[in-house]
Parts: sequence; structure tokens; C-alpha cells
Amino acid sequence: MTDDNPDQSGTLASAEAVAIREVIAGTPGVQSVGDVRALRLEDERLVITARLGFGRSTPIADVVAVLGAVRAGIRRAVPGARDIVLEPEVAAPRVDANPPTDVFVIRGAE
Repeated sequence: MTDDNPDQSGTLASAEAVAIREVIAGTPGVQSVGDVRALRLEDERLVITARLGFGRSTPIADVVAVLGAVRAGIRRAVPGARDIVLEPEVAAPRVDANPPTDVFVIRGAE
């Protein structure tokens, strides 16, 4: 199930799905946002799971702090969110991290 598709017990409102993604993407330290999924249980409790990408050299203490900030932000944006499972992972290398060599200009000592 995805963040705005129906699940077994209910649907996640489009505004809630957008709010969750915006909180995650807008949190400093998050390099990328992977899968975001939500499940609304029969008791109206909302379970959210998400994958967050971090840079290879990000210290673990920083990752933990960012995960806490994301959880708090999601709870503020979507008050029904009770169970939030965040999975940190190493973000894929940026597309522009290895530009083609023809973009470099090497000047001689003339």
C-alpha cells in the first residue's frame, strides 16, 4: 500500500500524505525520501513507515537526532499518527556527483 492508496481499514487523506512527505523532505539532514507508507487501523490509529536517506559520512548521533525530529514533525502535521517506523539508509549517490570529464577545463601555465 502506498501513502495515498486504500488499505485494509481505510484510506489516507491526500492532504495527510502530502504533509507527511513534506515533513520528511523538509527536515534538515534528510538527503532523500524513499518509500512512505501508511496504514489506518480500525481504531483510527495511523501507522506510518518511511525510508530516509542519509549521506555515507553522516554520524550516527546526527541520524538519531534527525529521526527524532522527523517523528515529532509528523506527529505535529498528522495528529492521528501514533506508530511511526523510520528506516535510515545510505542515500544513493547523487546523479551529479560524477560529472563527465568534458565539463572540466584544464588550463596550461602559459
